[in-house]
Amino acid sequence: MTLPVPIPQPSYSQARENLVKAIPHKIICLLACGGRDCRYEGPACWRPSQQVIQGLFSSWVTDDIVAMTRPSTHLINKYNIIEQFKRLNIKSIINMQLPGEHAYCGPPLDPGSGFTYSPQAFMENDIFFFNFGMPDFSVSSLVGMMDGVKVLAFAVKEGKVAVHCHAGLGRTGVLIACYLVYTLRISPSEAVQYVRIKRPRSIQTRAQISLVFEFARLLGTQLAQYPDLSLRHGAHFTLQLHLHRQALLLHGQEARTLRHLPKVVYLLCLRLSCLALGLPAQAEVHAELDRKAAVRALGWAVRETLVAKQYLPLLREVQRASWLSSRLTSVSSWDEPQGFLERKREVLLNKRSYSDSDLSKITVRQDLELGSYYEPLSGTGRVWYGLDQIKPDLKPVSPDPATPSVGHCDNTEHTQKLHPPAGSGENNNDHANKSKCTAKKTMALPKFRSNIELRRTQRKSGQASVARAVAKAMADQNTPGETVLQRAALIQEELNTSEGGWALLVTESDPQVLSCLLWAWLEKLKDPVLSAEDTGLLSSGAQCTNLHVLLKPQQHTISCLLGCVGQVTSLCPYREDAVLRRLMRALIRRPQEELESHTALMKIFKCNIRETLHSNNSLTQACNNTHYQAQ
Repeated sequence: MTLPVPIPQPSYSQARENLVKAIPHKIICLLACGGRDCRYEGPACWRPSQQVIQGLFSSWVTDDIVAMTRPSTHLINKYNIIEQFKRLNIKSIINMQLPGEHAYCGPPLDPGSGFTYSPQAFMENDIFFFNFGMPDFSVSSLVGMMDGVKVLAFAVKEGKVAVHCHAGLGRTGVLIACYLVYTLRISPSEAVQYVRIKRPRSIQTRAQISLVFEFARLLGTQLAQYPDLSLRHGAHFTLQLHLHRQALLLHGQEARTLRHLPKVVYLLCLRLSCLALGLPAQAEVHAELDRKAAVRALGWAVRETLVAKQYLPLLREVQRASWLSSRLTSVSSWDEPQGFLERKREVLLNKRSYSDSDLSKITVRQDLELGSYYEPLSGTGRVWYGLDQIKPDLKPVSPDPATPSVGHCDNTEHTQKLHPPAGSGENNNDHANKSKCTAKKTMALPKFRSNIELRRTQRKSGQASVARAVAKAMADQNTPGETVLQRAALIQEELNTSEGGWALLVTESDPQVLSCLLWAWLEKLKDPVLSAEDTGLLSSGAQCTNLHVLLKPQQHTISCLLGCVGQVTSLCPYREDAVLRRLMRALIRRPQEELESHTALMKIFKCNIRETLHSNNSLTQACNNTHYQAQ
């Protein structure tokens, strides 16, 4: 539901806009700006509260972005602006001007750059400089604005950012408003009104307001991550079209890494592999969670600012969660309980053995399918704590009956090690009592000569059951249960509508939900990843691992999927054929009975898995040897 934010109106009348376009630049500088005495070329006309950077008319629009007038070499030296940047942690400056612009305002232009300052002065002090020139009182293309927004998003990750044009109002406000639409997925009206609250008289002309609305419409057509016509924001698209959309939205290292690989497939394969191998959350997971936290904080700042100016209705506390769900994808159910990890660390850190009283102080339970520690929360969410967050030496306790678990000892061999066998001189009743696996007596843990031996042993124990659960979920050919489908549909909807949907994806730890999401994405594409021609081309190849005959998007996508299958089935090889059959069904979209005829394709997939696992194992072994030697 769209919130009732009024559509912003231009600051200039239509006649004034036409007049500005017709008058030569020299006359505009002399009449409209004041020429050498231009009020935007110094602090004389501005109150101290209007100068967050002393010497410049400047305002904080967000906690990380400051809008300002253009600096000059004179002002930089007089007010020590570079030192102010360092003190405020401003790491980047974005210039929205064209070289030679407003040459008759303020001091003369720098002959080398065409601006009032030399960009080298900032770059020599480790401050990034970017230039996205737009004509004054006008706009750039949508593609140019998208490039500027992605650079601004990258710069915000590095530190705070200063954005300027001439006065720091029109073009500067357009860039920041588009950035808010890109980051928060808010409406263009909300973005423009918020920027104007923080920086009065920003975004002045009709063309500039229209650009923000057109940018929002462009972004809306590129957001869909799931090709599902049944969803309100879904659409049918091919693998190649999805990668084109993804290239428009991603930036930096992420854009280069995922040039030929869908991000949704990459993250799903990463999550399934980590669950099966019992690995802690990868850097990509932490990056998505950090980004979600930053987006959530910025979203609330924008919301509260609009409420204070009565652009939005006041929300009661009970309404906050529903608003976040509709706008920013509420992550309240995923937040860590206050002090939970600290209490666990106080008990577990620096301990070499664990008694029943130690473990009873920590109310955690282990889920077979998830393979991590959880604590129940109110509501529908669950918190996932990676093993590295609790203690590196402590592994999850498997509830699989085939694996001995603390407090539940049904394994005969393990019981005999703890209790004497029958006929050892004790009566039967005493023996029966002693042979029962009570919680206190089963806590006698085996001794290890070193921490290295403990880690090596615990890496193998208990993890096979988790890998089996993941492999079983991936191999399942049946329709998932209602709960799994509902959870998967929720994540699909959030991925199609909100930047925060990625946080839901990377925190999901149910292998059934993750598998459902993976196969659904592949099966809902407009065209299958492997057409009949592609399958025939692969099957007729002379080499066993001839994926190179495919297009790069197909190669990278299938290689990522096969790598995931190989990691998941490494601890349960008997599931490999079943998982590969499910993968083939999703890739070529043929009925189950026809998959048996694709034996050549199955052979190719297995050969690729063997090669990938061999190279990964060699690298992992080298890393482990280096790690153990360092210890």
